[in-house]
Amino acid sequence: MRALLSTFSTQELRHHPWRNASAVVAVMLGVALAFAVHLINASALAEFSSAVSSINGQPDVELRARQGALDDALLARVATNPGVALASPVLEVPVQVLVPEGQPLGVKLLGVDALVVAGLSPALMPVTDERRDEPDARRFDLFAPDAVFLNAAAQQAFAGQTQVRLQGGATLRVAGRVNAPGAPLMVMDVAALQDLTNRVGQLSRIDLRLTPGVRAPDVLASLALPANVIAQRPEQSGERVSNLSRAYRVNLTVLALVALFTGAFLVFSVLSLSVARRQPQFALLGVLGLSSNERLRLVLAESALLGLLGSVLGVALGTALAALALRLLGGDLGGGYFSGTTPALLWSPLAALIYLSLGVAASLVGGWWPARATARMAPALALKGLGTPAPTGARRHTLALGLVLLAGAMAFAPPVAGIPLAAYVSVGLLLVGGIAAL
Repeated sequence: MRALLSTFSTQELRHHPWRNASAVVAVMLGVALAFAVHLINASALAEFSSAVSSINGQPDVELRARQGALDDALLARVATNPGVALASPVLEVPVQVLVPEGQPLGVKLLGVDALVVAGLSPALMPVTDERRDEPDARRFDLFAPDAVFLNAAAQQAFAGQTQVRLQGGATLRVAGRVNAPGAPLMVMDVAALQDLTNRVGQLSRIDLRLTPGVRAPDVLASLALPANVIAQRPEQSGERVSNLSRAYRVNLTVLALVALFTGAFLVFSVLSLSVARRQPQFALLGVLGLSSNERLRLVLAESALLGLLGSVLGVALGTALAALALRLLGGDLGGGYFSGTTPALLWSPLAALIYLSLGVAASLVGGWWPARATARMAPALALKGLGTPAPTGARRHTLALGLVLLAGAMAFAPPVAGIPLAAYVSVGLLLVGGIAAL
């Protein structure tokens, strides 16, 4: 009996490879797309958080404007507060720099105060070049209006230039370096940057290091910040960028789920046809002693095999797609959320196992109805060619109509946490309703 079951369970896979391959490919594409989106987002957020931590340092609190720029008149009041040990002003300006090839390169230009930045963000502390003939000049380069300091990525992009020409026409002198990692970055004196970009009196943020032993809420209450100023933790920058990129992540994930749904439907179609073709064989196994539950498990095992094969291929394809997308498009697929960084692929065995299980689960869902039909089959009637009576059409149409009406109602439901989850469910119900009508 065991040898008979082994032969029986593999004959459909051998005799109809192309039909089974369509189900495997559908599951593979669904798993690949979902896993690739997860890897891209996880890698990009990890790289962004690491870069923000290195560049911004570890201030206790960041002060930012709710909209627009921060008035630098606030700096004096904040710096003299007894609960504030250090207050570091920062001005961030995106600029276009003309590289040797002639193509403009987008670079972030940061203005900092060299007298306090080392205590909060050591990676942004300018380090001047050694010039033995002018030992005193190095000291004033930290505040010179035309001096700029490059990180390693900017030095490589500018091919060792001693001057940097901005697209607007200004020319800056390369006076040294900063140790900040990540995308190309230039640092100069904050007052000089305000004058250069016509942003006098404006700041992007103020980083605060609080006096040991004081609580941040108490200090913020004593500061009596204006209504347009918000205080946040440094890690909230990563949360903000994650929220900005959430739209494309959710949409791509829903597309992946649609592909998985298509894979489940193809598994359903393949196994339904397979069960119909092998009804006499199933009946013979039933007469020989194979119970209805054992017949159900046999069909489910076939669907799980299709899903496992598609999921394994999908995880491999998703890894390759994620690596290619990170290299060519960056962590935001060209959306501009992560400032042009090219993060390294962060592969997670746990995530791979989850998405592999998701593909197998989708296949089992697709194989459940054919398996139930096989379990409900009467072996004696099937051997006589009578088969199993088909369900009435009225019930199928009632179910289809109910699903379509429910889909229409779900389309008007409000979003959840800014995501139209009900609308996505509506699309899924509409697809299932159409399939049920057929």
